[in-house]
Amino acid sequence: MFRSIVIAVAFLFGAAAAQAQTMTRVDVYEYGSYRSNPGVEVDKTHAGFSHKHIDGIDLIESTRTIVAQLGGAFGFRYKTTGRSPGALIPLTIVVKFPPEGVLSGDGKTPVVGDEYVETAVTGGDDFLTWKFENPSDLVPGIWLIEIWQGDKKLAEQPFKVILPPIS
Repeated sequence: MFRSIVIAVAFLFGAAAAQAQTMTRVDVYEYGSYRSNPGVEVDKTHAGFSHKHIDGIDLIESTRTIVAQLGGAFGFRYKTTGRSPGALIPLTIVVKFPPEGVLSGDGKTPVVGDEYVETAVTGGDDFLTWKFENPSDLVPGIWLIEIWQGDKKLAEQPFKVILPPIS
């Protein structure tokens, strides 16, 4: 019996040590509106949106107020740090839309949130953007992009999306 307890305690310490080694920090160092290439679809999000990987983005303006225009994009650049440089870390990306919702990937169902898993490299620089691809994406209000590792929120960035002025 004592041996079983010792093994169980050793297992718990090992699991805690493994968790400590994989703890990640995310530092956001740039945000705003961006220009990017179309990218390549790699998957679908939970709500059915296209999840694309793109080669790079160019900052147009450092701002948290985004004018909703087809083809426009907003988001942020971030750096992940942790105890194991070069390690692949699965991060859950959560996007929260305004209360009116955005039409999901099927174009029929309004959703107020979405998520997908992205793999980051500890010590690497990366970026997250949302691109207005459909007229139904042009929803004014507060949009929130979060990065999670397990049940720990590592970063969040709010953006106020506004409609363009009517001329």
